Amino acid sequence: MAASSFVGSAPHVTVVGAGLVGLTSAHSLLCRGFRVTVLDRRSHVASECSFGNAALLMTSYSRPKTATVGQLLRWAITRSEPVHISWRAMIDPAMVSFGLRFLLAGPQKDTEIKRATQITSSLASASVELLDCIREERSMATTSTNNGLLMFFTDAAKMKALFVEAEEVLSHEQMQELLKVLTPDECVSLEPKLAPRKRDLVGGLFWPKDRTMCSLSFARELACKLEQSGVKFELNEEVASACCTDGEHYVSLASGRLLRTDAVVVAAGVGSGHLLKKLSPVGPPGLSAVPLYGMRGHSLTVEASHLCHEDDRVLQRSIADCDSMTFYSPLPENSSRPQEKLLRIAGFGDFDGWGFGPGAVRPWRLQQLRDAAEKTFGPDLWAGHKADRKLSGEIVNPPELIPENDSSTTWCGLRPMSPDGLPLVGRLLGKGNSRTGLPLFVNAGHGALGWTLSAASGELLAETVSREMLNTSGDNSHNPLSEGLYEVLSSLDPNRFRWPLILKKALSTNE
Repeated sequence: MAASSFVGSAPHVTVVGAGLVGLTSAHSLLCRGFRVTVLDRRSHVASECSFGNAALLMTSYSRPKTATVGQLLRWAITRSEPVHISWRAMIDPAMVSFGLRFLLAGPQKDTEIKRATQITSSLASASVELLDCIREERSMATTSTNNGLLMFFTDAAKMKALFVEAEEVLSHEQMQELLKVLTPDECVSLEPKLAPRKRDLVGGLFWPKDRTMCSLSFARELACKLEQSGVKFELNEEVASACCTDGEHYVSLASGRLLRTDAVVVAAGVGSGHLLKKLSPVGPPGLSAVPLYGMRGHSLTVEASHLCHEDDRVLQRSIADCDSMTFYSPLPENSSRPQEKLLRIAGFGDFDGWGFGPGAVRPWRLQQLRDAAEKTFGPDLWAGHKADRKLSGEIVNPPELIPENDSSTTWCGLRPMSPDGLPLVGRLLGKGNSRTGLPLFVNAGHGALGWTLSAASGELLAETVSREMLNTSGDNSHNPLSEGLYEVLSSLDPNRFRWPLILKKALSTNE
């Protein structure tokens, strides 16, 4: 087998996963002087969960997901809720393992929910600032719309419930800064496209700090910039195992090649746990100490320039219909095709197997997206949209967003959920691969906030690698985050879901 070789004295880190989290991790590692290779099983970067998300950078409301037994039952027997649990998930051993950890270690108490929300909110704010820094440092053309997120309601009880949830986890100062309660008139004034629905509205919640940015455009441009700066990309390659030969560490690829490395960062979204089992096969097959499960979200991207009027915009900002929890995001202009005005329609969070991409789109969910969108934009939204386009089976390469021969893109991605709603960032076990001694790190489990948290978690990951491999503890020469945010690393420890720790926490809670 041929081995890839590298020159230079800086440690070489292999990042497995070329989505947003993997790319921002590579950026932060490169800034610290590491040699970096990004490896991905797809032919293009951002080909899975990062491809067609809601395009929202949510610095506002990040309360972790919780559920009662009644909710779980309702989600299992109906398809009308924003969340659905299928029989595939209920009989999946991985879901059982995830669910038990969720019940025993998840943020079930008010104090735990508030703590997790505060951690995520701090990370989100720092992350959006870091994304601005990345765009500036690397002279990126990808733009954002910084006009906030407007959630509108036709059900007063739902509006009050969400407001109360926010009030329970955010401080008074945060409520004043992050949230504004609007009347129906104020909703329409802020977003004129809601005028036809004004009579039905009871009000809205406006989060002025939120932003909209196309994750796919950002990821692809960042990958190009990183490659120009010396990061090597190994695409269409899958990890098989890790090995050690003559004191050198290698990642063995499915193609038969060996890639020499000094450490591995697994940032492969919902598949990270499975990959870590390949790299460090400890314990019974099929079980992972990094328990992640995919919450499937659907999206539909439509060419909607025909909806623009005198302001040349589809929407002034992202909006959310909180009856159906459907989000509408106007994607900032594509510099290569500036005549297009794209609208991203996204929603739902289903536990329904491991499929993703156009071949895994559920037709009934797609129809729900269309029905919800028609209520707000009317049937004219579909002018030129080929709603009956045949969906492909197994996805090999992701389609282009709005290809030349079609004015729409349907998609679904698996948001990698952790049992407590916080990402897993750091070194696994502290000993790496038990057979080879290869240092293993992970950056995964961001749930629905992967795009939002990507830059901050990448920075925290790089800090962990530096402390472990360069002995930079106490060295703040590269410190774009506040010291307080580095301190949350203990809360993101990827080893926290090992069963001995889970059981210990459960027993101490019940005493």
